[in-house]
Amino acid sequence: MRQQDLINFLFQDYIGEKPSASFIVIKDGKIKECQSFGYADLENKVLANCETNYRLGSVTKQFTAMAVLILINKGKLNYETKLTEVIPEFPDYGKEITIKDLLSHRSGLQSYSKLYPRNAEEQLVDKDVLNLLIEQDGLLFPANSNYKYSNSGYAILALIIERLSGKTFKDFMDKEIFEKIGMTNSTVYLNDLDIKNRAQGYKFNDTIYENKDQNTWSAIQGDGGIYSSVSDYVHWDRSLYDGKLIKLDLRNDAVSSWDKHGKTQEKGYGFGWGVFFKNDIKYLIHGGSTTGFRNYSLRIPSEKISVVIYTNTGDYDTWRLRRKAFFLASLYSDNQLLLPIDVILEKEISTNGSENIKDYYNKLTTEQDKYETSIKDLTSLGFLYLSKKENENSLNVFTFIKTLFPNHHNGFFGLAQYYKT
Repeated sequence: MRQQDLINFLFQDYIGEKPSASFIVIKDGKIKECQSFGYADLENKVLANCETNYRLGSVTKQFTAMAVLILINKGKLNYETKLTEVIPEFPDYGKEITIKDLLSHRSGLQSYSKLYPRNAEEQLVDKDVLNLLIEQDGLLFPANSNYKYSNSGYAILALIIERLSGKTFKDFMDKEIFEKIGMTNSTVYLNDLDIKNRAQGYKFNDTIYENKDQNTWSAIQGDGGIYSSVSDYVHWDRSLYDGKLIKLDLRNDAVSSWDKHGKTQEKGYGFGWGVFFKNDIKYLIHGGSTTGFRNYSLRIPSEKISVVIYTNTGDYDTWRLRRKAFFLASLYSDNQLLLPIDVILEKEISTNGSENIKDYYNKLTTEQDKYETSIKDLTSLGFLYLSKKENENSLNVFTFIKTLFPNHHNGFFGLAQYYKT
């Protein structure tokens, strides 16, 4: 099976006159592959390329967290610095929130999206998030007692960066990160800024792709406002190994998960990174979802492999990008990582149907140490077919799972959902 055929299959939803996807695979600090599909700008017929600038959504958080760590590295604050020490006008209910709590989503701050109408005409910016929070009278839970993903927390971190540095968030990111490591194609969004190589955001509406580049939250910077290209990510990736921006012990803190007791070696959330383990290998992940854009970043430090995928349509969920990223990491790992077998099966089904999926699976698994079977991913494939109303394929996949893994409930659960539709 040709490698490019597999890649084209992975990105078939972006081939043609459609919104785009760009991906890069980095191995040992070098670009192994970089490709783009579709259009960065449908209205002006601009094809995407590896320098196309996409709005990163929450992939931004790894950069915002780095900016905070740079300030810590400079002695401007520390993990235990209280929110109210930097923003004294913040209400007393926030006096126990620390910088560490904000970085690791343990602050308990309320979500700005619940405090401001989604259809409001005026866009919020980071200082508006602060004003909304100042009007509240409490937290969702006491600081550091729980984990809850918080866009509000990262908007507040952007303001903390501004107050302690004396620079705007954009200027700080430009001077202290982008320019220092050669990310010449990256910037922070401003409403009137001319962003070079900018991708427009889209959403499919029945028969056409509509430009859906902005919404109420799109101008907030700290939690999702960076524009960047996959080609720039190689510079970012290298900086995470060489200690050019911060001391390596701070970098290690960022890529470790944190709970109420402190740093842990378990799965969880670090500072701008999701952390989990599979087969004793540590994976660092983060999705990005904002109107008109879906993105995914994956790093496997022990294997020196990173994959990022940026897209300018919100029509495909983050799970699909995650699946592509993991497959690409395996494909370019020089046989260090097993290939997810569900993608190979999906390609076979697209060509020859799903009636003989069990026979094809058995044929593949005769090749030892090449493919990895995940019941969860196979189940997700069945539900993908169900969502696309490819009922026969869905039925055959769930039946296959039930037959092959009778001691797991996934196949039975999938069949139950199939028969409910």
